[in-house]
Amino acid sequence: MRAYQFPQTETEQSTVVSRFGGVDFRTHPTKVSLSRSPDMQNLICDQNDFLVKRTGWKTQQTYSAPIYGLFPMPDGSGFAVHAGNKLYFRPASGSQAELCTDMNAAFSQSFIMNGVLYLLDGKTYRAVRRNTANTAWEAVKVQDTAYVPTTTISAEPTGGGTSYEAVNLLTPKRINTFIGNGSATQFQVDAKDLDETAVTASVNGASVSVSSVNRSTGLVTLAAAPANGNGLANVSISFSKTVSGYADRINKCRIAGLYGGKNDTRVFVAGNPDEPNCDWQSGLYDPTYFPDTGYTRMGTDASAIVGYLKQYESQLVIKSGGAQEATSYLRSYLMADDGTALYPLKQGAQGEGAVAPRSFAMLNDLPLFLSARGVQGVYGTAVAEQRTIQSVSDAIVPKLETETGLENACAIVFEGKYYLAVNGHMYIADGALSEEDGSPAWFYWTDVPAQCLAELDGRLWFGTADGRLCRFAKAEEDGAYCDDSAAINAFWRTPTLPLADWGRVKTVRDVVPTLMPYSRSGATVQYESENGQTLALSRNMDLFSFKTLDFSRFSFRCIPGAVSYRTRWRQHRMPLFAVRIGNSQPNEPFGLLALTIRWTQGQNII
Repeated sequence: MRAYQFPQTETEQSTVVSRFGGVDFRTHPTKVSLSRSPDMQNLICDQNDFLVKRTGWKTQQTYSAPIYGLFPMPDGSGFAVHAGNKLYFRPASGSQAELCTDMNAAFSQSFIMNGVLYLLDGKTYRAVRRNTANTAWEAVKVQDTAYVPTTTISAEPTGGGTSYEAVNLLTPKRINTFIGNGSATQFQVDAKDLDETAVTASVNGASVSVSSVNRSTGLVTLAAAPANGNGLANVSISFSKTVSGYADRINKCRIAGLYGGKNDTRVFVAGNPDEPNCDWQSGLYDPTYFPDTGYTRMGTDASAIVGYLKQYESQLVIKSGGAQEATSYLRSYLMADDGTALYPLKQGAQGEGAVAPRSFAMLNDLPLFLSARGVQGVYGTAVAEQRTIQSVSDAIVPKLETETGLENACAIVFEGKYYLAVNGHMYIADGALSEEDGSPAWFYWTDVPAQCLAELDGRLWFGTADGRLCRFAKAEEDGAYCDDSAAINAFWRTPTLPLADWGRVKTVRDVVPTLMPYSRSGATVQYESENGQTLALSRNMDLFSFKTLDFSRFSFRCIPGAVSYRTRWRQHRMPLFAVRIGNSQPNEPFGLLALTIRWTQGQNII
């Protein structure tokens, strides 16, 4: 008699995710690494490498025009807010003050030097500084307070002398010094066709009268002959000579980069649409002085300078690319024998050019900028090498390439992460979390309408196109997990998993998420398969707290530790399987520590 053979029970197996990386929008969902996600939003990795829901943002102030720039003040006392054509000083607390009403209604950039905030808006180069009494901030046009150069020194009354300083592009004013001979009253300055502004003179530092000026020839007549200087320059004459277009070369600039070799001693400005391939250097520690000889043209004007990056003791100049020319240049520093500072350039290779002037930032020691094909990183300073500029954002490129208006994207490095905002979306590179290829892990957020970003008092702020000044909340704040009272939809999805064998169906016995409990939290778990989505679990996970006590979801849990739940929902005959877990409720944080899928193998796929 033949004995009946009972079918052998399949051994239960487990797939565990305990380390979380970033998103991977490039790879097919079935090929994504188990630690990464083909679909995730509004989550970020905690310092302990588990996922947490991002905090929300709150509107702090509203303006009647788009916010084009947001700049922390040099002393950290507040912001300079560029809204429409107005500029405001908004302190950390108290009422704000209007600084000017003739700003350009376009995105602006800034830099700080000598305790002064300098703004470039493409129309007027402006300085925001303390007033004379040091009682308030004021915004002044730099050309009104620009450094006046001494262009010629130790000249004879008839002219000549030694060229000393170059003409300042920002001001028509100049100074010449002469050696008096005791009898001459007429002195020939080094320019003709002088402006109609007053010509002044001094002898040994004391003002003297000017009797006449021949503006066409530049001959200045003093009321009395100065004393003999005995070979030393004792006469100084100040005059003005306007050169058409000089001031606009700087006023129309929109980008700036500090550089000076080992120290940031000068500022280089560019972005003038009339001369897109040219930049200008300032005087030593003096952003009010731009010599008319201190300019550099890089390549052709078919490719514009887009931004600057500082790397070690060099400055990288990145252009827009195209036109069969280099997209990067390396600027270095040399000191000539006569003490003159020189900034030689080395042309780089063709590569990905930049598209967004406000996307340049340093993540740890890696310079980053946005190109048409994603975020690029600059490795090393050998700019002539083809592989110097490489993509660090392959994981997010498929989604980033669908964004419109990339030229308006803005970025900032905050708490070791690179935040790139465009079209209400935010792409975040975590400098402390690397993927298998060495690139930083990327995360994706939605519903963040930022068009300019800034950091103040350890908080991340942003301005919007509809005039809202907003700030991200700290986790401990009330209402920290809402965007202006709107719920944040955060979720993470596993890759599409064959669960070890592509050729057999599986029975998913249950899924066990391990979650971080909060005073008020919850989670939903969905199964995803070829048959669609199935809700497997929806549960509150609260800690007992008088602050958030709600009898409709009362909890006796008091110990803040990891909590695991079973879905207790089986899925049969699954060739491929995925899990989506998240939280979309207002005022509810969410933290995912681990995820376990328990399953058994079944028959071969027919």
